[in-house]
Amino acid sequence: MPPVPRHSSSQINIFAESNGLKQIFLILVLMSSICGVMAQADSQSRPARMETAGVRQQAVVKRADTLVRTQVATITVDSAMQSRLTDSLLQDSLRRDSLAKAAQVLPPVDRIDTSTYARYRTGYPFAPMDKPAVYMNIEYRERASKDDLFYVLTGLVFLLAFVKVAFPRYFRNIFILIFQTSLRQKQTRDQLLQDNLASLFTNLLFVISMGLYGAIVVGNKGLASISFWWVAVYGAALLLVVYTGKFLFLQFSGWVFNSREAASAYIFIVFLVNKVIGIVLIPFLLLLAFTGEPAADVVFTVSLAVIGLLLIYRYLISFGALRSNLKVNALHFFLYLCAVEVLPILLIYKLLVNYIDGRF
Repeated sequence: MPPVPRHSSSQINIFAESNGLKQIFLILVLMSSICGVMAQADSQSRPARMETAGVRQQAVVKRADTLVRTQVATITVDSAMQSRLTDSLLQDSLRRDSLAKAAQVLPPVDRIDTSTYARYRTGYPFAPMDKPAVYMNIEYRERASKDDLFYVLTGLVFLLAFVKVAFPRYFRNIFILIFQTSLRQKQTRDQLLQDNLASLFTNLLFVISMGLYGAIVVGNKGLASISFWWVAVYGAALLLVVYTGKFLFLQFSGWVFNSREAASAYIFIVFLVNKVIGIVLIPFLLLLAFTGEPAADVVFTVSLAVIGLLLIYRYLISFGALRSNLKVNALHFFLYLCAVEVLPILLIYKLLVNYIDGRF
């Protein structure tokens, strides 16, 4: 076995020592690099921790519930789940909003009936709504006041009351005489003929009542274009002229034919019935003047019936009185009525037609 040289063992020891130093050096280098990396990571995470600590301190200053806020801040939320939750909440809110709008009660709205409006608009030629308006000058019609008529009727009632109070016996005998026999009629007639002043007042009452009656009827029917008071004055004047002429004619006829008693009896009956008509018409005048159209028509019809009955009664009583004093028959009396009673009325009617524009 050959001898081993001395310098080889020393070289091996030097190599081994050098290799051990290298390994130690590498280990140190690796450890130093790991420590540097860890130190860098710690330095990067420290500001974030300090920042969260600052936020926590600020939350503590503002609100007392820091535990809940800390937990909420540390919890991480899934963004996809959060978006789905937001969409579902939005859809739910939209649904509630639509339900609230549907359940809301709207106020009633007045709607125009277009079908009926169109029918009235196009179906009536006398109301052409599609044509241009027509300019017309019209006079403003003021409603006539009835205060003056009220005072006149009040005065008429006072006149009747005066006759009844001043001449009570005469006023009572007017109505009693109509239902008495011929013998009693003669006695009562003599009593009535003695009260000339009462007879004058009652005749005046008849003239005024008939004049107002004709004026009110003409005014309610709209038959005259002149004033109400002119119609009343003309009517009263015509009655006064007619009955004055009749009185003079009958007195003249009795004097000519030597039948003064028969003429006086007929004149008394005529004016007696006229006085009753003048008294009976006063309630009808009040009703005709201050009632509406339906009631006024009924009152007018009843008043005409009452006047007609009294006139028929006057003709019957007059015929009986004339037949007892004169030898006349019914034909002669009818001719007299046509000449003395009916003809003046027709002449008055013709005069009114010619004077009041022919509106009767």
